Amino acid sequence: MQYYGDLLRKLTKSNTTEICEFFVKKCLMNAKSKSTNEAMKRFFMICGVSANDGIKEFLEKNDLTFDGYWSHRRYFAKVKDHIPLVVKSYLSCMLLLLASQKKLISQKTGMNEEELLSRWCTIFKYDDQDKIYFNDLLRIVRKGEEGVMEIFEDLNSICHDNLNGGKESNIPCTDENRDLLVYRVGEDVYILVCRLQEMPDFSS
Repeated sequence: MQYYGDLLRKLTKSNTTEICEFFVKKCLMNAKSKSTNEAMKRFFMICGVSANDGIKEFLEKNDLTFDGYWSHRRYFAKVKDHIPLVVKSYLSCMLLLLASQKKLISQKTGMNEEELLSRWCTIFKYDDQDKIYFNDLLRIVRKGEEGVMEIFEDLNSICHDNLNGGKESNIPCTDENRDLLVYRVGEDVYILVCRLQEMPDFSS
């Protein structure tokens, strides 16, 4: 996973035709301005960068790479309005997999569960529909392993529907793509937990 500071350093330089970066960098600015301590800021920034890098890798694995500026630009124009939904869906899966780490998150950032959810929704720009969708996912994931696979089937469908650029053969809803998302989000959560464990405990 790209270190969270790398993307922040590009905020004023990057070309906004990067697939997810135009939305993610707004979230990183929110993390920077709305966090009340360094660990909290790092936590949210790592999550944002994970979504940016994870979706980028997912597209690359599906051979959605572009030869030349205009090819990339045309694709970006078709999917731009759908990017926030895809990023937030990826982040929601991350948050669900972090459910067992509430104590660690609180220990390192000072946020209890209620504050975590509130700040998450603010920083990552969740609207009412996003919150309803997350609550639906929460009910599904309570089924156990079957529920976890179901939420990743849903994420797979969201990626296909919103990132295919009008070409149905792009990003097919295959088991391979679902498993790629399971692996990537799981890896992001594992690395985030390792980073949290390295941080000093929060002291008020």
